[in-house]
Amino acid sequence: MSLNYIIDRMAEIERMKDALDEEYAVLQKDLLTSAEQKLTDTKIKSVSYVTPSGNAAEVTVSDTVSVAAGELLTGIFGAVSRSMFAEEVKYTLKAPAKRILSAVWHDELCQGKVSDILDSLPCDDKTRKVLAKKIKGTDFKKDKKNLKLLAGLSEADASDTAYLLYETASWESLDSLAGANGFRLTPEKLSELRAQVNAAVNVSRSMKTKIIIAELEEGVET
Repeated sequence: MSLNYIIDRMAEIERMKDALDEEYAVLQKDLLTSAEQKLTDTKIKSVSYVTPSGNAAEVTVSDTVSVAAGELLTGIFGAVSRSMFAEEVKYTLKAPAKRILSAVWHDELCQGKVSDILDSLPCDDKTRKVLAKKIKGTDFKKDKKNLKLLAGLSEADASDTAYLLYETASWESLDSLAGANGFRLTPEKLSELRAQVNAAVNVSRSMKTKIIIAELEEGVET
């Protein structure tokens, strides 16, 4: 192949990529609009679509926690600060801290115990023991999947229960944080803590899209 052909073909591919990127963005906007309508005013964190040809799209709500006033983080996490964030030129939050800050920011807290919710599920003791090992309330998608597969819950019940587990686990983490710092999580203290969180960080909520391409069946002639 001549260099002229190679360069011209590469330029053509770049133009095709640009056109495809624009088309993808428009299609994604319509998908996100539909998903947002399904997720608004619900406790569901993700929604899936499957086409007759087997291709699938999954839209998931996720939070991005960024530090706005890092000097306030020590006041929030107190004695357990070293296990919650790393202090460098910038503050790098660890996963447990992100979950706590996000839950406080969005007021996604439910007083209670994860173990009590699992004990209340309509399943046998053996299943409950398995669920207790797999479900911690920190991964909505995995918890929902396990609730469907192991506890036999419906799609809607699994989503609601997984969300409740997330809020309860967040409460337990915040309650443990309060205990580590020598105070009780009273409504007044929670209000004070929320004001600190709102001043210290900014939590932006976004939606992520995942496309799963259907695998062609073996032996099918084309």
